[in-house]
Amino acid sequence: MLGLFQLLSLWAILPGSKNMTRSISALALFCIFFASTTATLADHITLKNGDRVTGTVVSRTDESIEVETAYAGVIKIAASMVDKITPEPAADANVAAKPESALAKPVAKATAKAEKDEAAPLFGNGRAFGILEGWTGNATIGYNYASGNSKTATLTTSIRAVKEGKKDKLTVYARSLWFSSRKSGVSITTSNAFWGGARYDRNADKKIFGFISYDFERDRPKQLMFRSIVGSGIGHHTIKNERTELDLLGGMAWNRTWQADEKTDTPEGLAGAALKQRVNGRLKFQGTISFYQNVTDVQEYRFITDSTVSVDVTKRVGVFFTVGNRFNNDPPRNTEKNDFLFTTGLKWNFGKSK
Repeated sequence: MLGLFQLLSLWAILPGSKNMTRSISALALFCIFFASTTATLADHITLKNGDRVTGTVVSRTDESIEVETAYAGVIKIAASMVDKITPEPAADANVAAKPESALAKPVAKATAKAEKDEAAPLFGNGRAFGILEGWTGNATIGYNYASGNSKTATLTTSIRAVKEGKKDKLTVYARSLWFSSRKSGVSITTSNAFWGGARYDRNADKKIFGFISYDFERDRPKQLMFRSIVGSGIGHHTIKNERTELDLLGGMAWNRTWQADEKTDTPEGLAGAALKQRVNGRLKFQGTISFYQNVTDVQEYRFITDSTVSVDVTKRVGVFFTVGNRFNNDPPRNTEKNDFLFTTGLKWNFGKSK
């Protein structure tokens, strides 16, 4: 730059140059400004070990590169150690150059996505209207076998799945029980039961919700061909926090039962409770009770209870212990009033764990 200033000075004192003085002065100021601006657009040398050197490349050969820096003068770097050389401005300059609105976009985008997920309806416009997406729950299997003077085998399976929206929830469940014994060469199946159902909840506010439900049951050894119960009513979120959930329900149901040679229709009062308790990240308890009272005959009622303690060994796999009971004070064909069940086995968690 010194040669340039000398040349400009010479032009300024030459004869006939008076008319050019202002133009030359403006040109000199431009050159000074350009020189100062060029200094801020320094080269950035990125080394193969991740280090960066900022400065101006003054010499470059196949063996080395010389860089003039503001903090260490001229330094020499082996060419084999250089990954790339870029004229990009410093990282701090990039951040400073971005307006606040640009920096806020990722945060705003994440917030909008969270709000969208929270406000997502139970069923959307996805594949199959979103019916197959967003489910959480678990499936279990248990098997017991004993041999000796008599042989017995018990097989139990179950599945429970929940799909939640912002204001509603759908729960489906199913359970099976098969029990067989063999003695003196005679095999008897005393239980071949299958029962399940679904319940849809819709919140009116933070505590009150309405529900509709459908339950079914079959047990051929007891000559119960099929039982279908349609119900509806009002529920209350009595407790609802991160560790404990307790719902109380009340309503009416219609019981249609097919037995071996007859069909009955019975209106019933419905009451129930569902408790979920998370003891810690691995140990959980879940219990339900459903009580059905015959409206036309107060002497006839039945109830179903299920209580499960589960321990997660991994995020997906765990063990469970279930105590279940089905009671009917007026069973068909003089069969037992009470069916008690204790099972243990493995469970598999699916969906996003909570």
